[in-house]
Amino acid sequence: MMNLVILLTGFLLQFINGQNWELEFVEPHGEGRLLLSEGDEQVITYNFTVYTSESSTIYTTSTDTEVVDLIGEINHSVTGGVPVIPNVTARAVFLGRASLIFHVNRKLNGTVATQSKGDNSWYELPVGLDVVVKKHEGVLNRVFQVSVILLVCVANIAMGCRTEIEVVKSTLRRPIAPLTGLASQFILMPLISFTVGYLLKLSPPMAFGLFAMGCSPGGAASNVYTYFLDGNVSLSVTMTFVSTIASLALIPMWLFTLGIHVIYRTENVTIPFLNIVTSLVGLIIPVGIGIVLQKKLPKVAECLLKLLRVLAVVFCVLVFTIGIYANLYIFRLMTPLNLLAGALLPYIGFLFGAVMALLARRNKSDILTIAIETGIQNSGVAIVLLQLSLPHPDSDIAIVSPVNCSLFTPIPIIIAIIIHVVRKKCFKKDQDKATKQEVGNRNEDGDQNVPITYHYKASDAEEEGEGHNGHHLLHR
Repeated sequence: MMNLVILLTGFLLQFINGQNWELEFVEPHGEGRLLLSEGDEQVITYNFTVYTSESSTIYTTSTDTEVVDLIGEINHSVTGGVPVIPNVTARAVFLGRASLIFHVNRKLNGTVATQSKGDNSWYELPVGLDVVVKKHEGVLNRVFQVSVILLVCVANIAMGCRTEIEVVKSTLRRPIAPLTGLASQFILMPLISFTVGYLLKLSPPMAFGLFAMGCSPGGAASNVYTYFLDGNVSLSVTMTFVSTIASLALIPMWLFTLGIHVIYRTENVTIPFLNIVTSLVGLIIPVGIGIVLQKKLPKVAECLLKLLRVLAVVFCVLVFTIGIYANLYIFRLMTPLNLLAGALLPYIGFLFGAVMALLARRNKSDILTIAIETGIQNSGVAIVLLQLSLPHPDSDIAIVSPVNCSLFTPIPIIIAIIIHVVRKKCFKKDQDKATKQEVGNRNEDGDQNVPITYHYKASDAEEEGEGHNGHHLLHR
């Protein structure tokens, strides 16, 4: 009698929507989505009924066994017209996304042929279970996240303490260079990062992380690099300050236009606007605190800078010890294409920043400064933004791109600094040697009483009154 009722039900279902089978998941994953942490195992139970008199077999597969693997029995026999409640055990292997797909060994309405095994052909049911595997959140992970946030805040307070508003105002009175740098930072870099991610066919989380890096403001390290390369330090400090403030509006603008509608258009991920704005405001407030201290309480700012240097060292040690240990998964996600993307973004940024400055007819010192400021992004801002805004596991996957960029960014700059320092020393030796030779020749000619005049030509930046102030800032 029961079988007759089931068959009649199946007949009605087939008459209404053309389906002669039914599969439903049992709670807690009744909505067709399951969230697991690495190492977790979950028994997945489902109701399956075939509304025909013929028997069949159903088995389960994972679309990505490196993310979710199936353990135990995956094949189950199904008697026609009799509901069964089979289960399969899923094990979360590594963070990412995968789906569990169900196959039957005979054609049912709505199924699609997938493969053949011996005498049997298998057909895929148009019902699956999406599984999201996130990173296991331990104490070390929380310590790392807090350390990164504090490190960025400390760096921003230090930047505020070193930023003299009068110098910034003086630099902004000649706005061509700062505007050129701002355009390079927030027009070229986002477009470059998007193009690199698209051409290298990065996964949506990786591409979004690279895009977030390209939309980030300049890093404070650019000021130090500019100083050692004898660039325009005042312009560098001004550009870093202006880009940090401008990021409050420009980062959300890019993320909620090109980021969502192009990069993440195929992903079912919601990027919270409020979280992004709140994170940016929280990262910019320390800059304002530093500026107020530097202007109102300069002695306190000096003492705080000394303390912040110590704290920065402590936080860096934490990041490069506990941080690396807690995030070893990042190295597993570093593929040749991801590493290439991490190198291309800053290097193309250096090149295009220099071209923009050259087109704006800037002097050599400004071209160097704008190139450095364009290519060096604040990876800390990008990492904090991604961690606090994206859901798991996308946030953990996305931060790999900023980390890759951070690894490759300093390489050409450090090489350039070494070459520059060596050239300066060699030039100084040659100049001293030429001077001694000239004095010796004059002495041999008996012209000891002839006064010798040395001519000094200031650099372009110093002629404009910028170079001295900038170097004074760094010395402070």
